[in-house]
Amino acid sequence: MASLTEKVVASLFEDIERGVLRPGDKIPTEVALMKQLSVSRSVVREAVSRLQAANVVETRHGVGTFIRAPGDREAVRLPDADLSSLLDIMAIIEFRIDLEGAAAALAAGRRTDAHLKLIAVALKRFEEQLSSGSTDVLQHDVEFHLQIARASGNRYFHDVLSQMGRGVSPRTRLGKAEIAKLDQIERLRNVLNEHKAIYQAILRQDPDDARAAMRMHLSNSRERLRQVHGAAT
Repeated sequence: MASLTEKVVASLFEDIERGVLRPGDKIPTEVALMKQLSVSRSVVREAVSRLQAANVVETRHGVGTFIRAPGDREAVRLPDADLSSLLDIMAIIEFRIDLEGAAAALAAGRRTDAHLKLIAVALKRFEEQLSSGSTDVLQHDVEFHLQIARASGNRYFHDVLSQMGRGVSPRTRLGKAEIAKLDQIERLRNVLNEHKAIYQAILRQDPDDARAAMRMHLSNSRERLRQVHGAAT
């Protein structure tokens, strides 16, 4: 279960993501947050301290604590990758296995009902698109992973995945001949079932199962691509 401090951090992150709090805005006072979230002063102060450490807010003594502009925060930057080949894509997925496994575990412990709803919406849209016979699910696939990163309560997971975005999806980079080697509907049904397992673990607030389900999903994705690479060579 998430600690009270983590819940305060997640609540403030959620307000930032929704635009309730914008760069330059002053966050609610300690007393207001204590009353709004039913927590102690020490919990609020610890949460604000964590946001300061992540350069999400800055405190001006005697004035208050304000949201920093994204450009003023320390951003994670990834070098440009050559994603033109299957081997490159598999390497990126390999990198994501531990990264997103950790994000899923944190999300299981820290997610709010609002986070859970956004994850569920992405999952539902993926399923509806597939049920209609369409394989155009990329946007919903990416959104599912991004919403889990947001639910982790650690913006760096979201920063890294946002930079990867659509570019790491095999379907955006593989040639038509390679795509033809995949049974797209069957593959996407497998992806959907794997997403459902991740969602259920986060819903249950089971960090170990969430981590394992995410790692299994990405490992399976890597294996599916390895099989395509083997057939192509």
